[in-house]
Amino acid sequence: MQFDITATLFAAAAAVFAVLALVTWRRRANNPGVAIALTAVMAGACWWSLADAFGLAATSETVASVASLAMFPGLGTVVAAFGFLSIAIARPQWVPSRRYLQLALIEPVAITLLAATNPWHQLVYGGPGASDLTTPAAWTYGPAFWCHAGYSYVALGLGILLIAMSCWQAPPAFRGQRITLFVASLAPIVVNVIRLAGGFREFPDPTPLGFAVTGTVMAYAIFRQDLFTFAPVARALIVDQIGDAIVAVSPAGRVLDLNPAAVALVRQMDPDAPVELIGAEASALRGGLLARPAGEAGFEFVLAGGERADYQVRSSPLIDRRRRVLGTVFVARDVTEAKAQTRRLFEANAQLLGQIETIDRLRADLVEVASRDPLTGLHNRRYLVEQFAGMLDAAERTGTELAVALIDVDRFKSINDHYGHLIGDEVLVALADRVRAHLPAGALVCRWGGEEFFVALPGATVAQGFAVADDVRRRCERDGIDVTGATVHCTVSIGLANYPAAGTSMNELFHAADVALYLAKGSGRNTTRMHLEALGRA
Repeated sequence: MQFDITATLFAAAAAVFAVLALVTWRRRANNPGVAIALTAVMAGACWWSLADAFGLAATSETVASVASLAMFPGLGTVVAAFGFLSIAIARPQWVPSRRYLQLALIEPVAITLLAATNPWHQLVYGGPGASDLTTPAAWTYGPAFWCHAGYSYVALGLGILLIAMSCWQAPPAFRGQRITLFVASLAPIVVNVIRLAGGFREFPDPTPLGFAVTGTVMAYAIFRQDLFTFAPVARALIVDQIGDAIVAVSPAGRVLDLNPAAVALVRQMDPDAPVELIGAEASALRGGLLARPAGEAGFEFVLAGGERADYQVRSSPLIDRRRRVLGTVFVARDVTEAKAQTRRLFEANAQLLGQIETIDRLRADLVEVASRDPLTGLHNRRYLVEQFAGMLDAAERTGTELAVALIDVDRFKSINDHYGHLIGDEVLVALADRVRAHLPAGALVCRWGGEEFFVALPGATVAQGFAVADDVRRRCERDGIDVTGATVHCTVSIGLANYPAAGTSMNELFHAADVALYLAKGSGRNTTRMHLEALGRA
């Protein structure tokens, strides 16, 4: 086997891809969604380029034929991973579901299997020598190849469209990153357009080299634009309405976000602060508001604001649902008047106690806000986990039963697709209110995630739990939901489990309810099933 200049070029591209994949993987900690997807794109392109390099350098027709078929695993990986990458860029906090991963892998696995067995059916390549792996230059494209090509172009086009939309929607501080990524994603398309227009006539498929340009430009975004650590963080709408100044700082020490109260405070302390505060170095802002390093454990101190004001500043780690530290949140509260009153009325213990009670109430309010789902107002999963242990202890201590139900909205995706996600959100809020309104006193309901709700019924037997759950199901089936400009009819499926028959821990009970829910879904939806039925079907 001897390498000509073209084969060497593809081998060099493979080396570039390998280096970029390794570097990207090592930097995945702060933004694993984008990093893992980009690593997969680079790894797939590396495989693809190596296959092309071996095919070009091969002196044996059999080796060249195998190389022509061996490129498909890499090509399929590139297309699938680019889809993940484009979504992760457009939605930084997005985490793919298991079902999405399975669907995305169907096409790459299928084309790989078809390529591996091509001599038997010739669906990928046909023509002279395709059945015995000879004369690859004379092969013709089969129907599977054209289906794969069409799928790839559509998938890449949709991914590029998502990245383009993220450029338009991104705040000014992040727009440069998004434009860089958009330009990088265009390189393979530009190469293919040139090829279709008659360029590269004597050159093999140059698409891997286009992806080499993509990888190089994205490396610029990683190293020069701090892509993984300086990424937008989602926030609740309520933040803008809080009177306290709130600032989010990235692990690298740059301002990620701040509410209007924080903007006013920064301008007050530092009139020469940059016009665009998002993206500014926190340490460069005068006044001491962000004087402590990011990522430190929660702390509290009083910041003197000259003769005008005093501020109390608290910081805490900003952690997402997967317990990843995205940065640090600073909350500054104006305590000028409180300090003045303390100095004037030092002996007024009652007033001092009142101030302490106010602080305690505010902290309690913050704890309550943290335990609520911002969309439905139900308790969230973290609150459920904290409370459920006490419920189990009480059930064990008193010898009573405990019923749990897992409620899932049937075909909720079709509601989003038909009416739009805003209407889908209204449906979830209405269903949450309906479930909460028809539960007995002492019941605990939370939003488990997506369109799923988890209900705990202390003291309820299997029969009582079934009666409550099925009543909720029938009300959902009977009563439509009035939303903006429409009435939406939807049903729910419910899985029911009971302590101690189905388990003695939260994980065991949730698993039992989940199995029962799966049975309800498999039974045609809009039904309630118990874990005992699921055991009977096993």
